[in-house]
Amino acid sequence: MKRLFLLMIMLFPLTLIGQVKEYNDLVGKALHALGNDRSTEAIELTQEAFSLAFKRGDTYRMVVAKSTMGYIGMTVRDYESAYINYSDALNYLQKSDTIDLYNKVSILRNLALIKSKYSDYKMAAAFYKEAYETARVYVRRYPELAKQNGDLSLLVDLPYFMAMQMKNSGDYTGAGEILLNLWEESEFKGDTVSLARALNQLGIIKLANKDYLEAQNFFSYVAFNNGIDPDTRAIALQNLGASYLRLGNLEKAEKWYSEALALKIEHSSARSQFVTLLDYGELEYKKGNSTAAIEKWELALKTFDKIEAEPDLFMIYDWLQKAYLQIDITKAARYGDLYTSNIRNWMDIQRNQKDNPSLQAFNTRIDQVLSSRREKAEQLALIKEYWPLGLGVVLLLTFLLYHFQLFLTKQRRILIEKRVREVRAAKAQEILDKIRRDL
Repeated sequence: MKRLFLLMIMLFPLTLIGQVKEYNDLVGKALHALGNDRSTEAIELTQEAFSLAFKRGDTYRMVVAKSTMGYIGMTVRDYESAYINYSDALNYLQKSDTIDLYNKVSILRNLALIKSKYSDYKMAAAFYKEAYETARVYVRRYPELAKQNGDLSLLVDLPYFMAMQMKNSGDYTGAGEILLNLWEESEFKGDTVSLARALNQLGIIKLANKDYLEAQNFFSYVAFNNGIDPDTRAIALQNLGASYLRLGNLEKAEKWYSEALALKIEHSSARSQFVTLLDYGELEYKKGNSTAAIEKWELALKTFDKIEAEPDLFMIYDWLQKAYLQIDITKAARYGDLYTSNIRNWMDIQRNQKDNPSLQAFNTRIDQVLSSRREKAEQLALIKEYWPLGLGVVLLLTFLLYHFQLFLTKQRRILIEKRVREVRAAKAQEILDKIRRDL
């Protein structure tokens, strides 16, 4: 009996090692499956790994499994499940005997990112703040490890991202204070990357406050500094163009948009090129050149075709629908349908976050947009159905009545176009300010 007991004691560590290996194999297979676009299999393997860790009471590996589930959710754009899994991971981490500070920072960053996706900028800023405070503790306790792993950048990145979320929520004062501090620190350290990011965001805040000349000063410092990365300089050039567009100087706006696009084609991502083409198309539309605007916006869609999860970007469908109204009513209807479909899908996701008042307000705005969109779709359908009959009736009218009708139609169109330009300018500017939050 004693020998059996001793044998069990000797074999127990081997059992633990075997279970850990099995757990690691499950997580590794899950990530491999995800990399090969087998998300369902990845989820099943990770759930199996979590169950194994849960049975053993292994809190650390429960955290890893839940974090992996969150990562899978974000990869497949299932942000709701990702948020739940990352929240579970954070709760399990808090219950651990020893909290892995770096892991906590990573989880909080992802929670902040998800909240930002849902337009809950205040909560995103709160998560970034907690992540920053945790990162400071981590760097203070393990300075050599943080330096070795390149984690000192967390002390710059996290407050910057927090400032961006504060800016998006309308807290320009709070965001400005953080950015000003980053500006001073980056100049002292000679950190051109952080300097450029901070100045770009300060310029955007000035732009929102209609302080265009000061905004141009911030953007110019970045745009014409050859020591700064071309991708970042391109963003500043685009923002510089936006400031001139606000001032009504279309010639200079076009100059800077053109230079920004040239740099981005060579150095930037497809999404970044999309945003510049979006602005460029707006410029052409304001010049009254609908054809050129359509060319820019359709090129944007060809350049970046992954806009389904970003409602601010698929606003381009709405713009294309309006631009095509006077040119091709069939294409106008098609882009209108695309916009309605995309915004409805996003609205369904938003409504899963009912505990957030700002999201409820966002959903109300979406409902209003959809209602307006349905009315416009009905009008387009009526035009398409009765246009031949209307044309026949017009041809039968007398010459005098015909020309009188043309006169009335022309006056009405002038009034409508004037009203549409005013409404679209305000709405487009609001959307563009929101899009630039990641620049």
